[in-house]
Amino acid sequence: MELYFGGAYNGKLRLIKEKFNIDEKDIFFCGEGKIDFSKKVICGIHMFIYNEVINGRDAMAFFKKNIERFNDKIIISDDLSSGIVPLKKEDRKWREETGKVLQFLTIKSNKVTRVFCGLPMVLKDE
Repeated sequence: MELYFGGAYNGKLRLIKEKFNIDEKDIFFCGEGKIDFSKKVICGIHMFIYNEVINGRDAMAFFKKNIERFNDKIIISDDLSSGIVPLKKEDRKWREETGKVLQFLTIKSNKVTRVFCGLPMVLKDE
């Protein structure tokens, strides 16, 4: 499993497409309530976590239960830890849950890369 994270619009998906020669058909874009594990790239897990939080579900429990299904995946997430603390309670909970899930995925990943302004910074490479 490889994890790529960074700020919104910092070139994470473009970098992965170029590095791994990924086509759109190989990418699952997270949205509501489920993840398509048949795709190589799972993009936007922060949005999946948002949906879990809004619907009162435990995002961490989902990732722990399904961690084996992520083993051969490339995971992309926005980093929500920077900037001002959100005013809305739900958004604060989303930010907190995303941080916890990213920490868990970092431990489980073989490679972790932060992308800033299109530049990859490898933080972990086993």
